[in-house]
Amino acid sequence: MNRRAVTLSIVATLVLSAIGAVSVQAAGPEIERDAYTDRYHDDFILELCGIDTWTTVTERWSSKVYPDGSEIFQVVRTFVPDDPRIPIEKGAATAFFAPDGSRTVIGSALRLFDPDGGILLLDAGQVQFDPLGNVVTTRGHAPSFDVDLADYYCP
Repeated sequence: MNRRAVTLSIVATLVLSAIGAVSVQAAGPEIERDAYTDRYHDDFILELCGIDTWTTVTERWSSKVYPDGSEIFQVVRTFVPDDPRIPIEKGAATAFFAPDGSRTVIGSALRLFDPDGGILLLDAGQVQFDPLGNVVTTRGHAPSFDVDLADYYCP
């Protein structure tokens, strides 16, 4: 093979590799969405409060996964226990997952409403987690990290 043929094949390989890389970068995210309502035996309340109840969850979510492995996950959900003594839990947040496993959550991830009205507990703002799930920074109001949740969920 002569020099020109070798040079052209190397150039062709580089061009094809670059085109492949550009098309991967140009590809948009994979998007999934879902909305559902489900009713389940609430083991969380049973373990936390010793109360045997069923809970109805209503949830809407969307996920955008990008070619680099990052993800944006948005969710709005409501948990309504059958036992009227247990507070209603709502949440609405957006989580940004980095390829390294770290994440940032922005929004109102937890709101507990007293059965008689009023808010019992409100987490709102921004929380950053490292790849192991440890809190790195908190901006806003996130009291649920520092309290015994039984004081809020259990009658």
